[in-house]
Amino acid sequence: MLIEILCFMLIGAFTGLAAGLLGIGGGLIIVPFSLIVFEVLDVNNGLYEHQVHVAIATSLATIIFTALSSIYSQQKKKTIDWSVFWLLAPGILLGAFMGAWVASYIPRIPLLILFASFVLIVSLKMWFGWSPHARKPLPGWPGMSIVAVFIGIISAIVGIGGGTMTVPFLNRGNITIQRAVAISSALGLPIAISGTLGFFWSSLDLPLFQEGVQQTDVMNHNYFFGYIYLPAFFSIISLSMLTAKYGVHLSHRLSKQMLSRIFSILLFVLSIKLYLSIAMPG
Repeated sequence: MLIEILCFMLIGAFTGLAAGLLGIGGGLIIVPFSLIVFEVLDVNNGLYEHQVHVAIATSLATIIFTALSSIYSQQKKKTIDWSVFWLLAPGILLGAFMGAWVASYIPRIPLLILFASFVLIVSLKMWFGWSPHARKPLPGWPGMSIVAVFIGIISAIVGIGGGTMTVPFLNRGNITIQRAVAISSALGLPIAISGTLGFFWSSLDLPLFQEGVQQTDVMNHNYFFGYIYLPAFFSIISLSMLTAKYGVHLSHRLSKQMLSRIFSILLFVLSIKLYLSIAMPG
């Protein structure tokens, strides 16, 4: 258990650093590295079919705390446009809950394919620097709501805060990148809360998480809150919020283009690792 906790603390430290450097969503790092820890250390083998769901739900739960930290920092700078936030928040809440609920019923392999494909797309986007060029005004309330539901669904399914989708959408709508990042950081909170609740709600029907069901040595019921794996959750948040500020500090000293290339390679490798785990399970 000690080695496992140390591994998750390292994941948390790296996640915070990456978030501070480039604003990369925690799920892109937490989920694949958590799956590697589960595989290498044979953690919760009794939950093999649900390990991807556990990794995603745990990632969403950690984002609650990182989002709160981001909101505090952004609000001090007065960069959050709350009028845009409240236009998107209801759809985000609905979409994230729906996405988590749907994800909990997607089998392991299809869910892994969805996540690996999303990571691959993000890695290519970072490498080539794809960004929206055409600028159009943001749509009205119906259009904003539809986009928000879509962002919420995808974010909850892959366990991220939604920045990889929210920021380009807002930036294309004539909102500066700084304000778009601030609004996206704030929207990470409703995504994380609603997605976490969605996973918890769906876990109530899962026999493995119900009281009175015999647990195996490697799948201790007391270590879980729904799909959230508590040792990983507490280990990750213990360092992610601390290292994020150092990432912000380093971001002003290092080349953003170079960092984007480095992280795009990392995400590409992680996506290939996930695809290989699908092709060659165990």
